[in-house]
This record gives sequence, C-alpha cells and structure tokens, in this order.
Amino acid sequence: MTHFKELRVQDIANGVLANPAHVTETILNLNSPALEVVNNFTQHDPLRAHYETSIVDALAQTRRRCSNFILVVDHEEKLLGLVSSADLQSAKILSLAQRLNIPRHEVSLRDVMTPLSSLAGIGMQSLSYACIGDALQTMEHQGVMFLLATNADKKICGLISAREIARKLQIPVNISPIAHTFSEVMQQIEHPH
Repeated sequence: MTHFKELRVQDIANGVLANPAHVTETILNLNSPALEVVNNFTQHDPLRAHYETSIVDALAQTRRRCSNFILVVDHEEKLLGLVSSADLQSAKILSLAQRLNIPRHEVSLRDVMTPLSSLAGIGMQSLSYACIGDALQTMEHQGVMFLLATNADKKICGLISAREIARKLQIPVNISPIAHTFSEVMQQIEHPH
C-alpha cells in the first residue's frame, strides 16, 4: 500500500452530531415553473410494460413502483402509448371487457392505452420558460391528462401528469378528452370522463 497517502485524522472527543440538512419541500402553485412537475425520464426510469400485459398485472406494477402511469411499449421498447393507474381501476374497463366479450382480467394495456398519436408533446426548452398553469392550460385545451416532454432531438424524455398537478397543488382538475374519431365519440357517449 505504498501508493496511498494517509489522511489527516481529527479529534472527535466532543461527540457532537451535525444537524441533518433540512430539505424543505417547495410549495407549488400555478405560477411555479413547469419543470417542477416534469417526471424526467433521464433522472428516474419510468415504469414500462409490454402492450400485451394484462391490466391486472399492470395495476400491480403501478402499486409496486408507486407510479400513476405506465408507458406502453412494443417488443423493441418503442413507445406506443400510456395508461394511467386511474384508468386501470376505472369502470370503463368492465364495459370494455363486455364490449370485447372477454373476461376483465384478459383486458390488456393495448385495449386501454392512450395511443401516442393522441398525446401531445412539448419541448423541454418551451417548458423551461413555462409555468405549471401554462402546462395545465395546454392539457385542458388538448383534452389530454398527460403532456410528453421532448428533448432537442424530439426524443421523449419526460412527462407531466394532470393528476399529479392536482395532487401537488391540491386543486381540482377537470379535463375532458377530445374525441378525434367516431370510435372515440362513441366511447365518450358510453363513458363520459
């Protein structure tokens, strides 16, 4: 051990413990920076599940990981859409199972996911200048519960959840989905959000 140096020791006889750093949780409001509510995928790996995963297994995964959403992917890990944990527990699952003529436990993420084509993406650059209220206004205008954040290369790198904003700010959020196809119109008539 000749190439190491000895560290200088200190007298610790007084036995005084350092105070722990007090981490104060930022109090958020609609004017707080939008970046405060971004689930950044480069910092925390999001929960993912294959599109054939049953809703029962998917719900168990959300509970284990304390996640309020699952990214739905294909065999090559390409993002196809997403599902909220609230959707996995909603009454529309039973109606969907009846419509598909399958037992509830056979309903898969493919059947309930919001496809990528129905989601909105916002650049992280834009979000860096926006406030939470701007993000929420965009979600309301687009009729989506989630905004996907993209980096400069237009790769999806994060997500903002309307339910998470509602929970953190302790405010009601009422977003009505916008139907883009006849099938979505019929689903809205059967199950208003």
